[in-house]
Amino acid sequence: MYRFTLAEGFEPSPAPTRRVIGITLVVLAMGAAAFAVACGHKSTDTTTASLPTTTKATPVTPPTPTPPAVPAVTVSHYKQGLNAWRSGDRDSAVTEFRAAIAEDSTKLSPRLNLSRVLIEQGKAKDAIGEIQQVIALDSTSGSAYRLLGRAHDFLGQTDSAVADYQHAIVLNDKDGWSINDLGLVQIERGEYDEALKTLSRAVELSNSTTFRNSLGVALEKTGHYTAAVEAYKSALSADSGNTKAQTNLTRVSALTEAPGTPAVDLAAQALEFMKEADSWKTPKN
Repeated sequence: MYRFTLAEGFEPSPAPTRRVIGITLVVLAMGAAAFAVACGHKSTDTTTASLPTTTKATPVTPPTPTPPAVPAVTVSHYKQGLNAWRSGDRDSAVTEFRAAIAEDSTKLSPRLNLSRVLIEQGKAKDAIGEIQQVIALDSTSGSAYRLLGRAHDFLGQTDSAVADYQHAIVLNDKDGWSINDLGLVQIERGEYDEALKTLSRAVELSNSTTFRNSLGVALEKTGHYTAAVEAYKSALSADSGNTKAQTNLTRVSALTEAPGTPAVDLAAQALEFMKEADSWKTPKN
């Protein structure tokens, strides 16, 4: 039998009290077990109740809202066509302009710019088809008739080109580009005096480097070399990188003007052109 030592320094009890001590210890053990149950220790007895325990609630973090998706920025086919054209990618420009036309066939700008690119590609016949579509939508489009003149000129059909440019000028008598292009066709046809009148008017409307260079050519062709030199220099003063004007200036500077060549009155030449242009407004029988 085990000997229980209740406290240090106590001697073992005499034999007769051992049984009492054993019983006492059993009772104490049973009481300790009951106290443990009362304090909430888990018991295997299903009939034993335990004190309810309180669980500390864990705070719930609300979900972070997802920002709405930003729609992708789309560039229209027309603008993509312009960008491609400006970068020199004419094939892509044609593709994008045609896509823009497929989206809305009533808009004129995609067809007009498509026709410009086609002319640059040497596809004047295709350009004419597009331009005619524009005219069918808007018969007052001076830009369409100007482009039609360029396409006909490219094909060598100068009579048609002259008629187209004249029509564009009737629609807008301040259309400097149609007037300039008409003057260039007149130079091609050897009509230098007419071209001088035409291009004098173009420079009155816009003092662009292109128009000044064209006027220089007309002056040179009519023997006004001194005035031609001034026209080419004027073109270069506006754009020193104008290689055509520089080439023309180098050429004419080596020429000698015929003695007694009268000074040219450009204002009078322009006025003559305006009188002729008024006559185009009268329908021909």
